Amino acid sequence: MIRSRVGKLAVGRVRRSMKFLHASPTVLAIVAVSAGVCGMLMSFPTKAQSLLDGYWQLLLNEDVNEYGPGPDEGDYGGLPITPAARLAAHTWNPELISLPQLQCEPFPSTYGPRAVTLMRIWEERDPITQQQSQIETWVEWQSQHRHIWMDGRGHPPPWAQGSWQGFSTGKWVGNVLQVHTDMLKPYYIARNGLPLDDKATMDERFFRYGDVLTDFMMISDPQYLTRPVIESKNYERLPQGFMQAYPCRANDEVPRARGIVPMHLPGDTDALNYGPVRSGIPLRAAQGGAQTMFPEYQDYMKGLPPNPPLSQVQKAERKAVSQETGR
Repeated sequence: MIRSRVGKLAVGRVRRSMKFLHASPTVLAIVAVSAGVCGMLMSFPTKAQSLLDGYWQLLLNEDVNEYGPGPDEGDYGGLPITPAARLAAHTWNPELISLPQLQCEPFPSTYGPRAVTLMRIWEERDPITQQQSQIETWVEWQSQHRHIWMDGRGHPPPWAQGSWQGFSTGKWVGNVLQVHTDMLKPYYIARNGLPLDDKATMDERFFRYGDVLTDFMMISDPQYLTRPVIESKNYERLPQGFMQAYPCRANDEVPRARGIVPMHLPGDTDALNYGPVRSGIPLRAAQGGAQTMFPEYQDYMKGLPPNPPLSQVQKAERKAVSQETGR
């Protein structure tokens, strides 16, 4: 008996509700639209802005040689460099990295995320508004700490001092983080001496697909590049990621006289030809330039003169090194 009365009351409430809904389509539409708008405003920023948090391990599925052992000396193929960049790279010597004053020098943001190491990403929020104020990244090697400002702050004045990580501003476009970076210190575009000026800029796009993160980098330099260098790096998320401290202490790794700085003499390219010849790259193609970026350049290389024998190149290299070191 009690169940019967309760059932009748429930049915009556449902019928009254249905009568109200049937009689008020305008009210229904307003409620539905309002609920949808509120849902979008409440859910979308959280979904997008928390997208990158976590520990990320670089995947070695592209450019392993370039960011592991590093590119060969004298091999600039595929990079749109200027003659000034080529001349500067010709004086670079790999023994430079053994100098104590350079051993603890970190990579800039234009290169650090591409190195073989672990990266952590997290966000900061304004305590009052709870809006995202910045996204921070920490690359384990040499403790590279970067701030990506999301709060629309003003740009530093032109005379402000640059830094290794530069000044980065970001914004969300859907689930894609767009970042612009400038105010950088001069460094290298590649670890074989190709320079990057302090007027260089970088534009990035961060995409996430499940546990894979892609950083798409476009680096421009009016001094040393004729067009942007485009790089991409993929990372895998580590749910139980852990990062250790990276203290750095310089040492005299290579004994040398005081004041000696390793370098190649200007105009002397004999010490730079061994890598390209060993790899079978025509020496003219190894000089780089925008034309070497495109697939059709492979057809052009067929008409280039052959390289000298490897034994001849090795002999010239040993002679050049002997003259530079006095040994």
